[in-house]
Amino acid sequence: MSITIFNDTLKITLHAPDGEKGYYRGTRFDWAGVFASIEHKGCNYAQEWFDGYSPVRHDAVCGPAEEFSPIGLDEAETGEPFLKIGVGMLEKMEGEYDRFKLHNILNAGQRTLEITEDSITQGHILESEQGYAYEYFKSISITGKDSFRIGHKLVNKGSKTLKGDVYNHNFFTLGLLETGASRQLDFPFKPEGDWRAEYSEVGFTDNGIRFTRTLKRGESVFTGNLHEAGKGMTGSPNGFTLTETQTGRGVKAHCVLPMTKAVFWSYHLIACIEPYIDFCIAPGETFEFDIDYTLY
Repeated sequence: MSITIFNDTLKITLHAPDGEKGYYRGTRFDWAGVFASIEHKGCNYAQEWFDGYSPVRHDAVCGPAEEFSPIGLDEAETGEPFLKIGVGMLEKMEGEYDRFKLHNILNAGQRTLEITEDSITQGHILESEQGYAYEYFKSISITGKDSFRIGHKLVNKGSKTLKGDVYNHNFFTLGLLETGASRQLDFPFKPEGDWRAEYSEVGFTDNGIRFTRTLKRGESVFTGNLHEAGKGMTGSPNGFTLTETQTGRGVKAHCVLPMTKAVFWSYHLIACIEPYIDFCIAPGETFEFDIDYTLY
C-alpha cells in the first residue's frame, strides 16, 4: 500500500510497512518512512537507483532512508534475539554481524498509521522478553511549497537503556542523471576523511566534495569517517547541500542535532552523504529530532 501527501509543487509518496506484502522487507533499514517518490516541479528526487529489485534486498530503498545500529547484539548468543529499531527483534547469526544479510525477524512488534492532509506518521510499538521495549513514531510532513520534514520520537518503555546511533543514507537521485562533475556536495564546514582507495575521480574541497569525471556503471567511491577538519569526531554541524548543476536542481538538509561523523558513498546514479547521530535513552526517557529538507 502507498500513501501520498501533496501541495501545488511537492508530492510525496510513501510505502506502508507490511511484513507480508510491503515494498521493503529487508532487515537493514527502518521500515517507517520508506519513500516511493518525492516529486517536485516535474522531477522525481527519489527514484529506484538500483538494479534487480527484491523486497528483501538490504538496500532496496529510495530517498532519505534511515538505519539504527543493532542493540543487544553482543549479549545475545547465536540464535537469540537482538534489537534493530524500526525493524524488530532479529535472530543473531553465527559469526560477525553483517547488516547486508537478511535476518530472521523473531518479534516484529506492532505498526500504527496516522494520516493528515499534510503528514504521515508511522508508528512501531515493540515489547520483548529481553527488556527492550519502545514506542517509535516517524512522521513525514510537508512544511512548505518546496520543503518537508522527517520527525522522530522514540520513547524507551523497557527496562534497558537504548544506546547506539542512527544515520540517514539520503538516496537522492535528482532525476537519475549520472554522477559526475555536475554533482556537487557542500557542507557548512571544511570536510576531511580517509578515502577507501586513492581515487582520482573524487576529492574534498574547502567546503565539500567534487567529482572530476562521470562514474562508470558498477563503479563506486567511499569514505567512512568524514568529519569537520581539525575537530575529529566531536560533533559537527549536521547539514548539506546536494546540487545537480546540469539542471540546477538540488536538496538542502539541516538537523539541529550535531552529527558524530558522516559516511560518503557514491554510485554512478547517486552521491549519498550519511550523517550519524548518537543516542542514549534511559528507561522512561524520550529521544526526539527532526531533519528538514528543502528542494530547489
